[in-house]
Amino acid sequence: MQALILGGISWNTMVYVDAFPAPMPQTVFPRHSHDTIGSSGAGKALNLRNLGADVTLWGLLGRDDEGTRVRTGIESRGIDLVTQDDPNGTMRHVNVMDAAGDRISIFVNPGSHEIDVDVDLVGAVAETADLVAVTILHHCRQFLPLLREIGAPVWVDIHDYDGTDPYHSDFIEAADYLFMNSVAHNDWRGFLDQRIAAGIRAAVCTHGAAGASGLTAADGWIDVPALPVDVVDTNGAGDAFFAGFATAWLGTPSLGAALERGAHAAAAAVQSPDLAPR
Repeated sequence: MQALILGGISWNTMVYVDAFPAPMPQTVFPRHSHDTIGSSGAGKALNLRNLGADVTLWGLLGRDDEGTRVRTGIESRGIDLVTQDDPNGTMRHVNVMDAAGDRISIFVNPGSHEIDVDVDLVGAVAETADLVAVTILHHCRQFLPLLREIGAPVWVDIHDYDGTDPYHSDFIEAADYLFMNSVAHNDWRGFLDQRIAAGIRAAVCTHGAAGASGLTAADGWIDVPALPVDVVDTNGAGDAFFAGFATAWLGTPSLGAALERGAHAAAAAVQSPDLAPR
């Protein structure tokens, strides 16, 4: 299986607290903290690679220490990394995690929003890839006409889409496979029913500790529970579920089997302090 992941690479500082601090001046002593690779594109690439896929990851990196750390970490896992220079430097997040696994993300450096992308850097890979995952970063819209022209299988994760934000529209319309979570959408089943009726091949909604739901025109809705495990860090769970689902689906397209493998991959990820277990 050959996968191309477009966008979403950062260097993250993870800070773990028992509870989020109240909005007032104070000194906070976390349980612990560490630095690691972050963002959704990297999470999907690392988890797909763990599951045996050949992975190419494209993204923006700065010419800075954080970019060097990201590059070393990604390439050491056997991923083909294709980058463009970000003049604003490598994307950096500080993620504050509470004991329940909820997160406050502070974008210390959000990187470049408006930047010209050289789509030809990944054109040859896109033409042969079994899966092209497009991260919903603004500059990644520039890949969509190329992917449509060559008929690449486009997989999109719209995360906590609320059903109304027009920012997501281009990505939703481009998707052959659509992933989301149920955090912010009051009618995620109705929304995904509409997308299947519009012709997409499969739709998945994850619910954290409550499991996940998947839909195809042939299978209807199938729900799977989350596996009971001791959670270390919830970051990367959705990306791991995506990777487990995709590798199973592209082997033998069975919705139930793909959802089950997604659940197992997510369980492994949340037992790791990084986006993907090492």
